[in-house]
Amino acid sequence: MTEQEWRTADGPWGMLTFVGESASKRKLRLFTCACCRQVLNPFTPLLVERAVSAAEAFADREITSEMLTQVGDVVGVAIVAARADDVENRTGYLSHLLDAVAAACWSDDEMEAAQDTALATARAAADVPWPATGTRPSEFSEELTLQTELVRDIFGNPFRSVEIQLEWFTSDVLALARGIYAERAFDRMPILADALQDAGCDDEEVLTHCREQREHVRGCWVVELLLGKG
Repeated sequence: MTEQEWRTADGPWGMLTFVGESASKRKLRLFTCACCRQVLNPFTPLLVERAVSAAEAFADREITSEMLTQVGDVVGVAIVAARADDVENRTGYLSHLLDAVAAACWSDDEMEAAQDTALATARAAADVPWPATGTRPSEFSEELTLQTELVRDIFGNPFRSVEIQLEWFTSDVLALARGIYAERAFDRMPILADALQDAGCDDEEVLTHCREQREHVRGCWVVELLLGKG
């Protein structure tokens, strides 16, 4: 994959394969969670959001694998119920979304879970009937394109390295980065860019990423660098 292909990809699978072994298990799991969150709607059962939150908490070592498995088991029960309803009504949104959430909660292979979740959430976004067929509405492709933005937000540009300078770590920068991560306050990213610039940051890759009108998620590479996560 070239840098141009990375910037213009219309689906996440090749990008995920490219980052391959350099991608941490934590970031891959956060990608699965971001895919799930991207297709939530006001009618999605609360169980789904709570399960995604549990997977994020596991990624940050806030809960144990046993606890996450218990959440996954509850999702499994919900899948059975959703399947029965979807066969009767020829809908698929909830079934496919629950498949994605189950992958985030159960899978020990984070790369496989990321790949599977991308497919399942694209099907959910397009409300592809369950069981899935070869039908791929425009919403399916549109969701895959949105997922490439999630990959770029989480993994950055693998063709360019950023050297963090110690002077960037001012109290304002760190407070903003911590708040953005903890509160999912990604609307503060442009403010973070201003604070970084005030601290002497002149790296265009960093500043542009913070100021872009785009979706930022847990795992955003700039916030991760500042907080020492990975």
